[in-house]
Amino acid sequence: MISGAQPGNSVLGNGAWIYSRPEFDQVPPSRLWTIKLLNEVIEHKDGYTIGHCQRVRHYAQILGEVLGLESERLGNLLIAGTFHDIGKVGVLARILNKRGPLDHLEWQIIYAHPMLGRELWEGTVPKLSAMARIIHQHHERWDGQGYPQGLAGDQIRPEARILSVVDAYDAMMTDRPYRRALSAGKALRELQDGIGSQFDPEATQVFIELVEGKQLRAA
Repeated sequence: MISGAQPGNSVLGNGAWIYSRPEFDQVPPSRLWTIKLLNEVIEHKDGYTIGHCQRVRHYAQILGEVLGLESERLGNLLIAGTFHDIGKVGVLARILNKRGPLDHLEWQIIYAHPMLGRELWEGTVPKLSAMARIIHQHHERWDGQGYPQGLAGDQIRPEARILSVVDAYDAMMTDRPYRRALSAGKALRELQDGIGSQFDPEATQVFIELVEGKQLRAA
């Protein structure tokens, strides 16, 4: 159960404000610069990532607030949502932008990006290790069939379970090199079908209700 309500105000904009959050106060400027640079490298390699990470952070904040995440967890979620794909810095652009199906080796490289993301984050800003664990777990599944660790249910951090839902929704709603965006109705049906297998039941049901009730403002 995800509980402990601490409501806040959803923040819009291009994301530059994230670096002024208090969590970064103790991060040396050189290390903060490294994080910014890594993010810019990914955005250059994969243009989809720019808007995607902003929207994921935005949806995650709204869902986290409604589910009642305490303020510290909500702050961790905002930062991890912004940088959840930082491990893609280690994925070749031709794989990220491939129009056809990925082969086995290419999938293995994709599967490695959460681990690489955790290692990059911990190596750069070790004081913010909670975000590293969320980044590491955002592709785990409720049923234990995800990656990279095969965690299941409550073994997965609540923030990562929220990210899993909103990340999948935004990915389905966005044109990718290999397919066109799904309709909102189709994307919601995919989420519904994944309840209890891919996705946390509570987080997913609440997110579906937010979308259907038009309570998610555009990011």
